[in-house]
Amino acid sequence: MAVNAEKLQRELDQITSEYETNFSGQSRATRDLALMDALVRRVQAVVAQVDQLPASIRGADLVAVLAGARESLSLYQTERAAIVRAKEAGPQIEVFGELASTANFTFAQYGRHYAGQNRATRDQGLLAELIEDLKGCDKRMALVYKEKPLPDFARDIEVVQTSLAQYQRELVEIGKTLTMGTEEERANTFGALANAQFEVYANHFAGKSRITRRPALLQRVIDNLRRIRGDMHKLRDAGFKEEFHVKNIGIVEEQLGMYEKELTEVRKARQGTPMGDILGMLGTAANELFAEYRENFAGKDRGAVELARLGRICDGLVEIRKQMLELGRVEPSDQNDRNIEIVTQQLASFENEFEAVKQVQANAPSKGVSA
Repeated sequence: MAVNAEKLQRELDQITSEYETNFSGQSRATRDLALMDALVRRVQAVVAQVDQLPASIRGADLVAVLAGARESLSLYQTERAAIVRAKEAGPQIEVFGELASTANFTFAQYGRHYAGQNRATRDQGLLAELIEDLKGCDKRMALVYKEKPLPDFARDIEVVQTSLAQYQRELVEIGKTLTMGTEEERANTFGALANAQFEVYANHFAGKSRITRRPALLQRVIDNLRRIRGDMHKLRDAGFKEEFHVKNIGIVEEQLGMYEKELTEVRKARQGTPMGDILGMLGTAANELFAEYRENFAGKDRGAVELARLGRICDGLVEIRKQMLELGRVEPSDQNDRNIEIVTQQLASFENEFEAVKQVQANAPSKGVSA
């Protein structure tokens, strides 16, 4: 019987997609064992179809399919065992799983915004917030571990603490870079940092419903711009009064005034809206990001899609999930709990896709012309 390598690869790709959507980055205690068993059986079927052929007549394409299938099978069987252990651990695993997801999304944000990038251009306020998020995870994880001292919990806590220490060191190093370089170089750096904050505002606030915006995010933008303005003033007062620099100071001050007024309006809008309505509108905002993903990434060539846009979608979902979690602690809601699970699943899938797209585009040949 003929075995079609292309057809088997499509099946493996579909299985991988279903795994990423339903398992990757999710709380193991809440995962469906029956669904995992179904994925395992489908991969086993792929392996069996190739194994029926003598090794001597398998082409390179079938050899690659078989290797990929066996790797996936090992991963899924290992994950199934971990899910069983998680379910046996009791209700603490759900709390810990939520914290683990938050930590993983924090790691992903760090990877998108800091790893391998020029320190002088990095957002100090965002990194400080990531540090606080990991501190919160570490503290709450420790409380769960005290109730249920499982080895898996201890390992995750160690990862969080290691990353936390790394981020704290990185924040110090970023601060050091801002004192380096010539006056002109530093002025250009301050201008670039201000533009990055304007971009955060454009991505997260401009044209968006005030009710679904997180006030603390806009406060972070304002605090960043105040710090940048202070550095700009120090440089000017020290004698650097080039026209472009003085003009940049004026732009920052103008934007600061606008953002401070907008923060007041955002807070007013949220204070005047019932909690249930806010949660409903956050669900709608999440659906809009899901739709943007489907339109621009689902089924598209990874080498041709816009990686930065996918990063913005992930950042947007991080913001929505953070608000859902915060509001859920104030006013528990079954619907909000379901929405958090959906957003968490989709965000984990999108983060995985971001890494896949990044890898494909990094390995793509350049399109220059040869001499």
